[in-house]
Amino acid sequence: MKKKTIALMFICSFAVTSLCGCVAQNGEPNDKSTVSIETGTPANEYEKVSIYLPDENAEHLIKKEVQIEKNNEPMVELVQALVTENALPAETEVEKWSVSKDDAPAVMLDLNKAFADGILNMGTSGETMMLGSLVNTIWDYFKPASLTLTVDGAPLETGHNIYDKPFTAPVDITVQTSME
Repeated sequence: MKKKTIALMFICSFAVTSLCGCVAQNGEPNDKSTVSIETGTPANEYEKVSIYLPDENAEHLIKKEVQIEKNNEPMVELVQALVTENALPAETEVEKWSVSKDDAPAVMLDLNKAFADGILNMGTSGETMMLGSLVNTIWDYFKPASLTLTVDGAPLETGHNIYDKPFTAPVDITVQTSME
């Protein structure tokens, strides 16, 4: 009986080894017909972009190269990059956005109330730096003819200004290249 059990175990072991495939001494399969399993989800692609951040004295913008995910929502990625770098309030989100298909594209960006609340808590310099970061980052990426900025569908109103007309150029603030 013991011999039959050992023989049966040997046969089962041989069968399992045969089904699993042979492996060479170096750990590589001997059979060249290996199958790779594909997840069906493509790997994330990233692109290098320039974002503009206020310096610590709120006097200049610093141009910084960062990676954003390459997808159908570049505006969302750009705004998130600015939030990550503390150039925009933490709760800032894109409500909707569009870019016209003209030769001189018009960009429309509608942000949530958290953005306006963040600007309201800033002085004049802080407001200028925050808008400069946002507008100049968008300008660098999309190269538009104009940028209309709204909050919850209405013109942005701060204690210092009402932004009811489109920006037709980047915000004029001295830009320095990042040392990173």
